[in-house]
This record gives sequence, C-alpha cells and structure tokens, in this order.
Amino acid sequence: SIRRQRQMCIRDSNIVEAKDRPKKLVLEKLPYKISDLAPVLSRANVEYHYGVLSNGYVTRYNNGEGDPDFNYGGGMLHNIWWQQLYAPKSANRPTGAVKDLIEKKYKSQEGFMEEFTLATMKLQGSGWVYLSKLGDIKSTPNQSYKTDILMPIDMWEHSFMDYIPAKDAKKKYITAVMRIVNWSVINDRLNTKS
Repeated sequence: SIRRQRQMCIRDSNIVEAKDRPKKLVLEKLPYKISDLAPVLSRANVEYHYGVLSNGYVTRYNNGEGDPDFNYGGGMLHNIWWQQLYAPKSANRPTGAVKDLIEKKYKSQEGFMEEFTLATMKLQGSGWVYLSKLGDIKSTPNQSYKTDILMPIDMWEHSFMDYIPAKDAKKKYITAVMRIVNWSVINDRLNTKS
C-alpha cells in the first residue's frame, strides 16, 4: 500500500527507515532563554515555534497521531535546529573543521552564503535548506529528516515571520540567522561519526 511504502521510506542511505526509528522522541530543552535569540528571532517567534510547533511534532509522534514520517521528521529537525543556535554575535563566522569544509567547497564564507541564500530562494513552499556533512547545500521538503544533515535552516514561513512583510524576507532572515549559529555545535556534529 502507499501508506506502507511511505512508512518504510524510499531506499536512500540518508533516510531513516520507520523500523529504525525510536518509539519515542524527546523535545530537547533549549540551551538558552527563549528571549536570547532576539532580535534575530523574537521571543514571540521562539515561544510559538518551539513551544507549540516543535512540541506538537514530538507529541503527535509519541501518541501515534497523524503522519508518523512527518512528525518524526519535524521532531528531529527541530531538535537539531534549536540546539545549534545561541545569542546573536555581530561577527559570527565559521571556525575549525566546518570553516575548512566551507572554504574547500565554496572558497570563502561569502561564497558559501551566496550559494546558501540562492538555495533558500529556490525552495518553493515549506521545507529546510541545509549544509550536509559532506559540505553540499541541499534542501528537504516539508519535514523530511535526512541523516546527512549538518546544519539545517528552517524555511517554513513561521520561521521568518519576524521579517515579513519585507519583499526580501527570506534573504534578511538567512543573513540574520547566521548571526545566531553556534559553530562550535556544528563542529561537534561534523567531528561525530554517525
């Protein structure tokens, strides 16, 4: 059946098959106060996005409600997303292994940002744009969790609601979000073999 095929997922080394998923998910606690990400992400944005939406994916997955693929992906992606952020820094640039990876693939931080921003502009509808563990910039629709995700950026409209109605809301959001990426966390992920 179609439902069975979706639960088993497409055979892809970057997709976690239903049989390999945990029975329960936990919404990871924020490693900062809800207001710490302002002005990049407002307190109201984080309260709604974390407290209602992120929590909802985990709760529905654990209760067996709705689409298990969607809720699993939503829970996993949001856990990764929230853990990689911290209070805004004006000169926040990649360091260590992730800096080397970016420079090898994109020649510079500016080259990386140009490509990353371009990928976000190409994403139609809801989804995520991410830097993979091999340094590629990829997108994943809706809440599709992939195991090669190193640094995901949430591109659902509620994520950049602080920047709407600006015509270039996505671009402003991406530029701002890079000020709150904790590159130490990204380096830890990169250095973890999994």
